[in-house]
Amino acid sequence: MTALRDISLLVARVILGVVLIAHGWQKYNDWTVEGTGQNFDKMGVPSPELAAQFATYFEIAGGALLIIGLLVRLVGPILFVEMAAAAWFAHRDGGIFVADGGWELVAVIGAAGLALAGAGAGRISLDYLLATPFRRRKESKLAKKNAEAHGYVDPASGTGNSAYAGAGNGAVAGTGAAAGAGNGAMGNNHVAHGKNTGSFGAATDRNFAQEDYSDAKTTAFERPQTGNSDGHGIANNAAHKVDPNAPTTQWPGDTRKK
Repeated sequence: MTALRDISLLVARVILGVVLIAHGWQKYNDWTVEGTGQNFDKMGVPSPELAAQFATYFEIAGGALLIIGLLVRLVGPILFVEMAAAAWFAHRDGGIFVADGGWELVAVIGAAGLALAGAGAGRISLDYLLATPFRRRKESKLAKKNAEAHGYVDPASGTGNSAYAGAGNGAVAGTGAAAGAGNGAMGNNHVAHGKNTGSFGAATDRNFAQEDYSDAKTTAFERPQTGNSDGHGIANNAAHKVDPNAPTTQWPGDTRKK
């Protein structure tokens, strides 16, 4: 609410309240309640005595409530209904203008009451003052609800609500998973590299073994050796280093010269 709105509502309430009090006092002091009932009876108002009492005391009390800004949302609709009844029973044949006995004045009063019922009394009122504890409680609940929805963490305690904690833990877990995946991939690369190194080492050891035992009996294979990295090339290299004077054992069916 702005200050201009509060001041406008205050001025509207005071003016309308003064007008109502004046009309009610006229019925009570000038016409008397009994005389007002008789006039209502002539107009065809149902239960004229009761209607006269209600109209008189409501206008005085309702005007005062509007001025101080208390129960404005309740007074407004009641005032609108009373003015609508007055327009129907007392002024419907007089046209619009007050000078002709028309419904101009009662229509404006009723519309003002209905507008205040919708807009409220504003901050310069007893309604606003008395509703402060309830309003603060409502605002506190709303703020707490919004905090839970947006993952608020209390700066004093450092704790958060369940929604925030869940989101935070999920994010951390996701980061950990990503890191784990990266380490796993790197580990696989290291393992593969180790396997290659191990194969190379094994092949080297076998070459050395053939050199150390070059004087021993050597077995020649029937199928040709291609020097692949799977160990066959190692045997082929060793065959070139065999002593030609050493006895040789051949596979059955070997057609080469001994």
